[in-house]
Amino acid sequence: MKRLSAVAVALLIASSSAFASWDYFPPKESGGEAKLGFAYSIPAEKRADMGLYLGARYTIIEGLEASLILPVPLSSSFDGNGAKDYVGLGYDPATDKKFTLGVRYWLPMGLGLFVDAFLPVDTRDGYEPDFDMDAGVQYSMTINDQMKFGAELGLALPIIENEDFDMYIGAEFNYSLGMVTPLIGIGLGNLLSDADMTFDLTVGATFEINEALGADVTVGLGLAGYGDNNMPVTIGASVSYGF
Repeated sequence: MKRLSAVAVALLIASSSAFASWDYFPPKESGGEAKLGFAYSIPAEKRADMGLYLGARYTIIEGLEASLILPVPLSSSFDGNGAKDYVGLGYDPATDKKFTLGVRYWLPMGLGLFVDAFLPVDTRDGYEPDFDMDAGVQYSMTINDQMKFGAELGLALPIIENEDFDMYIGAEFNYSLGMVTPLIGIGLGNLLSDADMTFDLTVGATFEINEALGADVTVGLGLAGYGDNNMPVTIGASVSYGF
């Protein structure tokens, strides 16, 4: 049975908390998966962002996975006024995704390593993309027949820009009820930077439509670190097809 995790959409509230390209759980034993995701984000008062992303991953050999994420920002509005020339291929603040090439390698003891390279691709007029990457470790365990736990410790590694290294932590619990799997996730960002540490909470559920097709819905809340009286909200959804 194929389980779909919503982490690719969950915990997407702040760019300082850019979590791994796919999820916190081991790669598929074989084959691949394609995903289409959507998010509507209200990161601050009087602002709203909306975007899509296309994702694909494939298990090259057992435990080794390569992935590709292509963000498609759709719109951004500030106090009701849309940003000119916003639509194009590039960083999408709604899904908090960049054009990403990722690699994960999972060890037998439930420990995984990952590297995500964020490529400097942006077709929007006047936007200058950066080249940087994230790298870190993941851990996953099956608590019982219904509950799974996954976690990640990652480092943000700027390549071109003169920025400081940063660190983030994320975790997710899944509880299977058959075709429906509720989930709850938490994330801590800006652990090494001078910015305020962020704390994000995500709740949602994944749905197993059949052995190949699945979907998920999530709501993410920025509970701390985003300024006075500001709680970013992100509503996300995706559909996924395994092959």
